[in-house]
Amino acid sequence: MSQVPHPQPESGHVHLHWWRLPPLADTSARSRWVWTQVRTCLASRAGIAATDLEIRRSANGKPLAPQLPFAFSLAHDDDVALLALTAGGMIGVDVLGARALANPQRLARRLYATHELMQWQTLAAEQRLRQLRTRFCVIEAVVKALDWRLWSGLGNIHFLRQGRIARVPVKRAQLHLASGEREGYAWGVATDTEAEAVTHHAP
Repeated sequence: MSQVPHPQPESGHVHLHWWRLPPLADTSARSRWVWTQVRTCLASRAGIAATDLEIRRSANGKPLAPQLPFAFSLAHDDDVALLALTAGGMIGVDVLGARALANPQRLARRLYATHELMQWQTLAAEQRLRQLRTRFCVIEAVVKALDWRLWSGLGNIHFLRQGRIARVPVKRAQLHLASGEREGYAWGVATDTEAEAVTHHAP
């Protein structure tokens, strides 16, 4: 990762930091490698030493860093890790590679409202899978932002304005959404302030 320090995130701007994971067979070694990069990046943004940065976890496992003046969320899939930062108080991120899905129809029925499912079924097969991966990422991002559990929350997430806003009445929350694809990976971000710009950073 570049050693040039990054400024702190500004309001309305989401920064996405991408890393390709090295070919480490051991899961714990991969996790340690990811967290070394993440810790260095967060500390650089905050202007503190990486060794001074304290990382905690919520009861649901969400990483927290009380020292930071900005919000962050981390996701990983296969050989990629994705860190999202914003000046807002709440953020969630998810990433998903172009792997085969075991039962796309069943997953779609869980993720889409009835009218959305009907529209989704009219798409070409490849487009259906791409859209389904993106929707899953967005929902997972909402769940992470709220520090929630995924499957128990599905029926309580309502999408508005062509999928740009997620309203969660049971949590009294409304989150702004951004999503896309990068190098074959679908990604989704949910924040409590509108993401007017999204900037991608790579090593």
